[in-house]
Amino acid sequence: MTNRSRLNGCVPVDYHVHCHISPDSQATMAAMCQSALDQGISEIVFTDHFDRACFDTYQPDKYFEELDAVRRAFGPQGLTVRAGVELGEMHRYADVVQPVLDAWPYDFVLCGVHWIADYCVHDMDYFRAHPPEETIPAYFAELASTARAGGFDVLSHADVFKRTAYDVYGRFDITEWEDLVRPVWQACIDNNIGIEINSSGLRKPVGQPHPSLEAVRWYREMGGERLTIGSDSHRPVHVGAGLDTALDIARAAGFTRLCSFEKRQLVRWIEI
Repeated sequence: MTNRSRLNGCVPVDYHVHCHISPDSQATMAAMCQSALDQGISEIVFTDHFDRACFDTYQPDKYFEELDAVRRAFGPQGLTVRAGVELGEMHRYADVVQPVLDAWPYDFVLCGVHWIADYCVHDMDYFRAHPPEETIPAYFAELASTARAGGFDVLSHADVFKRTAYDVYGRFDITEWEDLVRPVWQACIDNNIGIEINSSGLRKPVGQPHPSLEAVRWYREMGGERLTIGSDSHRPVHVGAGLDTALDIARAAGFTRLCSFEKRQLVRWIEI
């Protein structure tokens, strides 16, 4: 039996989904859930942003109220909806986010790097003003600090800056930065932090997932086992988008299973 036939041709999970609780989305939870069901996805996680850009506006009470509603509506239809959140730079803002994580019943916590000092990784002017020899090491140094500090479950979109860097520099090849990536992976492995294959970069001019195959393979070769996949969708049309490619990358890197989380614990493995 092939992997695809075992999964009935469907992507099993989407572990990185946003709705209107995030400031950069207008989608309802119900619309995102319906899109997942329509594609045969059986488990999703709403990982709405709670980072320095929205500390003052994030409303966990509103999030969990809506989450409970979609669980009641879509659970009987076969969709498992997990409670998640996406943080940024946990090592810098633990005093802000940890009380919220402690107070609410999250299943899954993503964390990544969205800012390099005072510059957003999506700020084209930052990359125009600085060469890759400065911006890329600065990003991975911040990412390594985040992973070493821990306190979350999976490191999100490990080279997300390349969406913007590619537009400015005209190219990006992760193999040129292997010596910066491996310390990040080692910090993740040391802290039982997983990584994700985030397919959103496939929808951008860079045309690469976060991260690409080579980096996922390094993680696996180093002993990394914890892996999730996520579309980073902010609209219903993007739920599950590119995750078939993410699964192909996972398999090519040597993975045979994905993680499923509940109450911040890895509760089962999903064969791929």
